[in-house]
Amino acid sequence: MWTAATTTTTLALATAVTFIIWRAAQWFNSVDAKSHFEASQHFLEDPNSFEKVPPPSIFAEATKSLSVVIPAYNEEDRLPVTLEDLIGYLRHRRDTQDINFTYEIIIVDDGSQDNTSGIAFDYVRKYSFEAVRVIRLSRNMGKGGAVKAGMMIARGRQLLMADADGATRISDLAKLEAVMKSLTDPGQVQSTRALQQQSELGMVIGSRAHMQQAAVNKRAWHRNLLMRGFHLLVMMVIGDKVKDTQCGFKLFTRRAARSLYKNQRIKRWCFDVELIYLAQELHIPVREVDVEWREVPGSKIRITSMINMAMELLAVLLGYKVFRRWLIKTEAEA
Repeated sequence: MWTAATTTTTLALATAVTFIIWRAAQWFNSVDAKSHFEASQHFLEDPNSFEKVPPPSIFAEATKSLSVVIPAYNEEDRLPVTLEDLIGYLRHRRDTQDINFTYEIIIVDDGSQDNTSGIAFDYVRKYSFEAVRVIRLSRNMGKGGAVKAGMMIARGRQLLMADADGATRISDLAKLEAVMKSLTDPGQVQSTRALQQQSELGMVIGSRAHMQQAAVNKRAWHRNLLMRGFHLLVMMVIGDKVKDTQCGFKLFTRRAARSLYKNQRIKRWCFDVELIYLAQELHIPVREVDVEWREVPGSKIRITSMINMAMELLAVLLGYKVFRRWLIKTEAEA
């Protein structure tokens, strides 16, 4: 029997659902608006001349062979070792393998509260502003936001994302480059214009999946349970073709990076999954390569981080697939 109380309850529920949907739409629109990177709002600092230098743009032509983007938040202790290894590898490669090989390292200080910027500027002074660059974000944006800021001002034909802790050996870059060459070498495809354009697109992901069983054996049961739940959510977003989405060692062609990072919305942990989803939607080839990885003291991953990661995955699922509030811009819509 339909009563006045039933009517009131139904109206209240309908109002509550409408309000929730409205608030969710507002949130997705807000995230979308804040995701746009404006180079004019940032600048590079040259400690040798004390000048503030306008940053280049990823939409310009490449002027370096390789850009390495390192997001850094309170990394004054781990960053020096990583930079020594990285610079040593890149200089040795230039001097012994290819004199035409050029590189830049972009350190993005993500609102650090320690001396991360000071350490980074020491390397600018030592190796030059052309080789090492620092961009300081005014506040902590999250790893995804820091990586995006660095990628959007990169000058390389290929762009590498690498973690500040140096957990992945930089020499494994050669493995990623070999796979990238198989994706992008014009000699591997027919010479039609469409296929030539496709050959300029590629994303190669460093993977620790071959080490998974050892990691499972070492982790506490509750962390394993949370990780299984996380992987289930990942499969709901991108399927099961990529086994390790979170390794902080990923290589992009310049064209692929342009298309992916201008669309990226997630600013913290799960931007990696979002990038893979975007690559799938934009038909950018993605490959996974086993890399050597080691645990480095000072990890910032906590149980609460995993919960936040799950929320971000849910946002990707709803924003792109369910509510469709986040539209994906094509290359022509840059």
